[in-house]
Amino acid sequence: MVSAALERLWTDRCDVYVREGAVDPDTGRTMFLERQIYEELPCRVSFRVSFETVSAVRDVAGIASMAGQTVKLFLDPNVRVPAGSKIVVRRFGQETAYVRSGMPAIYEGHQEIRVELFRNWT
Repeated sequence: MVSAALERLWTDRCDVYVREGAVDPDTGRTMFLERQIYEELPCRVSFRVSFETVSAVRDVAGIASMAGQTVKLFLDPNVRVPAGSKIVVRRFGQETAYVRSGMPAIYEGHQEIRVELFRNWT
């Protein structure tokens, strides 16, 4: 019942990808390929902006502030997103790629995964 209410808020959609190694039979070299493991999952992205005062760095007016952003992805609790997965979220007609950066907080009706912007496969 709780999950049904939460899922009505999940207006975003995401695909989840992992990177796997496969040996090229001709060269014997390991090639890394991106493989999709989930498609069109209902989800919700949440943003929290925080400001930190930096006393060591001063601007003209005095103490400088640095802005930071925490991004969380809300998903069904039964979805297993491996560490380091690339997660492409479609929100308001735009796609943004993230990477799972933390352990999921799993609750009865949902899970919360902290994510960061995806830069490249490491």
